[in-house]
Amino acid sequence: MKILSRTAAAVAVLLAAGVSQAATITASNGGSVIASPATVGEDDPTNRSIEAFNEIVGYTLLADLAVDGGVISAGTIVDSHMIFLNTAGSTDVTATATFSFSERIIGIMSETNGANMFASDSFLGGPVTYVAGGNYGSNRGLENAATDFVQFVDLFTIDVGMRVTEPGDWVRVVTVSAVPLPAGMLLLPTGLAGLAFMRRRRKAA
Repeated sequence: MKILSRTAAAVAVLLAAGVSQAATITASNGGSVIASPATVGEDDPTNRSIEAFNEIVGYTLLADLAVDGGVISAGTIVDSHMIFLNTAGSTDVTATATFSFSERIIGIMSETNGANMFASDSFLGGPVTYVAGGNYGSNRGLENAATDFVQFVDLFTIDVGMRVTEPGDWVRVVTVSAVPLPAGMLLLPTGLAGLAFMRRRRKAA
């Protein structure tokens, strides 16, 4: 009975460790975190300060993913997140913010024409549907060299600066995802317990 109870406890711990959870976002210095919108498009959603939301969790890249300055290799399991400033109409706003992630940042998409973001919307968007059209369909990254920036504070934290009128500024952040343990690892405690149980029976005989 003790062996079985210990095995059950071990399996529970491994199952808990194997569950993939979204990297959490912490905002400071003027930023905030919002719930993931159902759709994103021209002036939808809008804000007056820089905000972030989660996109997909635990996605395995089927091909190399282009990001600023390089690629993330196919087979990598990632979470994705969007940071944006998108005012209504042509309202002029300049803002800065800091965002920290619980998992390591491995890529950022912020290029002016938004090509990498557009190319990855369909699989990194997760529950969010991105709708091209209007100014949103032309540029989507950081356009203003004097005021727009993404700077690494460390491997988990970035400072962001944006100035927008039309269109808004959008930055996709890709982080490492918590990787579930292989199925074989989950079965290992059961197998060890079985061996111990057989060993005890042999001694008793």
